[in-house]
Amino acid sequence: MQINSKRLAGVLAAVVVAVVVAACGSSSKSNTSTHSGSSSASGGTIAIATPAKTADYGWNAQGYAGAKAAASANGMHVKLVQNIGYNNTDTILRQLALAKPTLIIAHASGFDTSAQRIAVQYRVPTITYDIPTMLHPGSLSNITTSSQQGAYLAGILAAHMTKTNKVGVIISASDTNWYEMTGGFAAGAHSVKPHLPIVFGQIGPASYDDSAGGKRVAASVIASGADVIFTMGDNASFGYLQAIGTAHPGHKLWMIGDIGDMTPIDTGHVFLSSVLWNFTHAYNQALSDIKSHTFGNHNYNLTLANGGISLLKTKYIPASVWLKIETAQKGIESGAIKVPDTTTAAKAKAVLNGS
Repeated sequence: MQINSKRLAGVLAAVVVAVVVAACGSSSKSNTSTHSGSSSASGGTIAIATPAKTADYGWNAQGYAGAKAAASANGMHVKLVQNIGYNNTDTILRQLALAKPTLIIAHASGFDTSAQRIAVQYRVPTITYDIPTMLHPGSLSNITTSSQQGAYLAGILAAHMTKTNKVGVIISASDTNWYEMTGGFAAGAHSVKPHLPIVFGQIGPASYDDSAGGKRVAASVIASGADVIFTMGDNASFGYLQAIGTAHPGHKLWMIGDIGDMTPIDTGHVFLSSVLWNFTHAYNQALSDIKSHTFGNHNYNLTLANGGISLLKTKYIPASVWLKIETAQKGIESGAIKVPDTTTAAKAKAVLNGS
């Protein structure tokens, strides 16, 4: 994912206020909290800074959940600083670094530049995102994803669940990860039904948090006849869910989400599945590398094989369809199925069009 990526969600749609961690001696509208693992915290601290609140059922929530799980497994504390926006990244990360935690998670690719500089300056192991070459022995590593693998499975699911024989994809921004998942979804759907029409919609060039735009574009895709819609958004996902959950076109509609699980707020009973991102394994591996003094020598990639990427199984998915999904997952993991890596809009649209 490029620096101008979906991790910039929040800065484009919300008023960003100056925030500083309260422990640093300044008032703030950010939220700081500490979560203990199941064991003693003598093992150290994982500090995580998120651009938006961790109650988003998506990027921020999944990052925090992964940090808590890794802390619990390693007898550590989690120090969370959430909803910090992007105006004071240097200040927040510097104060976290001065506290000398075991690991800092700078949970946004929009934090990468500041995180790189501060990690190297203060020699505190720090995780950034999306740039595989952003490495520094002992101080800096990053997480990337093979999320197109999960999207391929989502495409298989959509092709089996559609009753109108038309499905949809909506993205909130011109984002590399969204393009990769669009291509993966299209390839998976076409592996089941080669000529299945896929309606494509985009809210804007960087409309990650545009819930109203998500609702508007979802309504348009529904009007085109698509009855299973793969949605990528950040906070735009709330608009997708509202539109799909309240529409009544005369046939059942389904939403497939991304990164997190919106089942708890699915009052319309339309949330079919989601391409989940789980950071726990990557964080655990990073902590292991810190102990062995190999941190910063390589990055961490989320895949189906290591559990970083998965397709959410819900009660709405028939057992026969889930069996096909499991078979495809084994094929991807073995290399028998090659999922295209469509890193640009042109590549993604080529797969959407069946070429």
